[in-house]
Amino acid sequence: MFSAIFAVLFGLSLLPGRKPLCLRFAERISGGIMPDGAEAYCRRLTWIWFAILMFNAMLSCCLVRTYGKRGAFGSSIATPAVVAATFLVEGRIRRRRFSVSFHTSGSTSQPKAIVKTFESLAKEVAFHRAWLHPSPDTVFLSTIEPDHMYGTLWRVMLPSAAGCRVDPEIILSPESLIAKMNAAEKVFFVTTPSFLKRFCAYAEQYDVPQNCVEITTSGALLDAETSAAAKRVFGVAPLEIFGSTETGGVAWRRQGGSAAPYDWTVFDPVKVKVDAEGRLVVRSPFSFQRDFVMGDGVELSPDGRRFKLLGRRDRLVKIAEQRVSLPEMEEKMKALDGIDDVALVALEGEKGSYLGAVVVLNATRDAAASETPGAKILAMRKRLIPLFPKGTVPKRYRFVSELPRNAQGKVQVSALRDLMAHDADESVV
Repeated sequence: MFSAIFAVLFGLSLLPGRKPLCLRFAERISGGIMPDGAEAYCRRLTWIWFAILMFNAMLSCCLVRTYGKRGAFGSSIATPAVVAATFLVEGRIRRRRFSVSFHTSGSTSQPKAIVKTFESLAKEVAFHRAWLHPSPDTVFLSTIEPDHMYGTLWRVMLPSAAGCRVDPEIILSPESLIAKMNAAEKVFFVTTPSFLKRFCAYAEQYDVPQNCVEITTSGALLDAETSAAAKRVFGVAPLEIFGSTETGGVAWRRQGGSAAPYDWTVFDPVKVKVDAEGRLVVRSPFSFQRDFVMGDGVELSPDGRRFKLLGRRDRLVKIAEQRVSLPEMEEKMKALDGIDDVALVALEGEKGSYLGAVVVLNATRDAAASETPGAKILAMRKRLIPLFPKGTVPKRYRFVSELPRNAQGKVQVSALRDLMAHDADESVV
């Protein structure tokens, strides 16, 4: 009876003018966000369920008529087994059929491929759609490529789900952004901290339209100065998304509020905890792995729904027999007068591991400096020796106009090592 009733329901949904039952289930689960080919797949799957359930109903009827109570007992075991087996097999096929392969940014090591199911992406998009409510008359502008996960979610899937228009051009310059903002009624701007920093540095040169309803950034942390500048320029404080390719979005913040010290708020569907080493552990419907351990050290609020970042735990390196934190060293260097930005990287030499530093000097400080590269490095080391443990002061330096960042605004280890490999400023031992 169970099999027959559900076979009839699946069969009736296949009649002309009706929506296949599997398609209804899929739309409900994914929040109405469906990938290409989903409708045809769901129609075939409805036929398969109809055939399996009808065959099971006929087989059960034959067993009962032939073997009586023993047949009834056997069919009561067989039916759940058939249904469960079909679910399992179909689930594996669906995950392979509707999945996307992304690559991590490689900011702390070599990039690696991460396969995300469409279900997890759709759940994340459905959540952000219900949370932000972008109106259909909003135009999405972006500086992000669509093949990155941040771009896929916020530039492609979210506007599609909300019925908004997406400008197909990747924004590369301030002039392009201003022109497209002038042509739109409302703008949802998807960008990175590095673009915002460059734009806001020269924003006084432009007449920026006040039609931006939202700005999202991800990929790297947005400094407080740039966040405040963006709010003055666009009229809205940027919404920062914290997460990873593996976990999807984990938390958000808008700087300038009263949330300190726990400035990151965990998204409602996400649960977090801290492991014994102080790293953030994420359990999320957006993640490809249950209880994924991130490389970020955090301090959780008492209710476990907010946290503050304490730096990357996977950027702890051993130099001169001492374990040091590269993020902490970078912050100390950036606090020095005349240094705008800095990135450290561990290098290998004949005498063991040592540090290299890629430094962005303040424009005024750099223009006024007439030292030779060697003198500049000696002056830098003299300032750093009191700050760091003996033997851990960087030994190789490169002075650049800006740090090498990828499209998502992250500094990649491979790019730093490439800079160190080229002959430029001399090393000082």
